[in-house]
Amino acid sequence: MNILVLNGSPRPCDNTAALVDSFTEEARGAGHQVSIFQIGNKDIRGCKKCDACRATLDGNCAQKDDMQEIYPAMRSCEMLVIASPIYYYSLTGQTHCAIERIYAFERLPKLKKAALLLTAGGSGFTSAIQTYKDAVIGHMGAKDLGIVKTVGSQFKSATAQNQIREIVRKI
Repeated sequence: MNILVLNGSPRPCDNTAALVDSFTEEARGAGHQVSIFQIGNKDIRGCKKCDACRATLDGNCAQKDDMQEIYPAMRSCEMLVIASPIYYYSLTGQTHCAIERIYAFERLPKLKKAALLLTAGGSGFTSAIQTYKDAVIGHMGAKDLGIVKTVGSQFKSATAQNQIREIVRKI
């Protein structure tokens, strides 16, 4: 399966990256193709709803920012994994913007499955999970394979690693 991972953390070597690395190792070990985009430091602006994309619905957004690097992977992904630390009770701003910009497709053309990987210093997962469920599962119709929520160093725990293995097993 062709898997796209969007890592919304601005830190390339943090807890979120460790979860992404665990998922990627498991998925590649199971024979899946995984593309990772570290979007936390990218220039990705929110959707302006200018509707220029509506003519083709194939990722031709009028905004020319770093989403142009990601759109080709979005066209072909069969599974979307959103990974993000929790910032002020929600996904990072870059993650929100990337999800908004899927509007250029309306729905990802080959998307069948999805998963969510979250890290936090404390609580506050509710808003992030709701965005994922509304946009990716509800609107785009992807099958939810699982949500991994970790606090602090729990990303290293056997529980988190088993949850990742279970997601990969369901692919």
